Amino acid sequence: MNSRELIKTHQQKIVLLAGYILVSSLAFMLGRVTAFKYEAPEIKIEEAFSAPANYSGNVAGIQVESAPAGENDCSGKIKGNISSSGKIYHMPGGSFYSRTNPEICFNTEAEAQAAGFRKSSR
Repeated sequence: MNSRELIKTHQQKIVLLAGYILVSSLAFMLGRVTAFKYEAPEIKIEEAFSAPANYSGNVAGIQVESAPAGENDCSGKIKGNISSSGKIYHMPGGSFYSRTNPEICFNTEAEAQAAGFRKSSR
């Protein structure tokens, strides 16, 4: 059997093999070309909030009394705490009441809720 007869009898297989090699090499080269064009996004750093000179610290019309650390005494009152998880108030006798260093004190639950605080789950 000479080469012409071999090509004629296996023509379909040869064409499919050539197409497979062509497609796979193009896909490989395309992947290599696009891999080097990736650019990292630009990261911008913003400044932290700094309160203006006339900032009074009012929360919903309730004046926050600023006291030196350790001098926030809300004994017998409702303690309001502002954190990354939100505004939470703690009732006397609650699990976290004694550990809470309050930013604000309330006399009633209604006051705390009006200021946008939610009750502690414990």
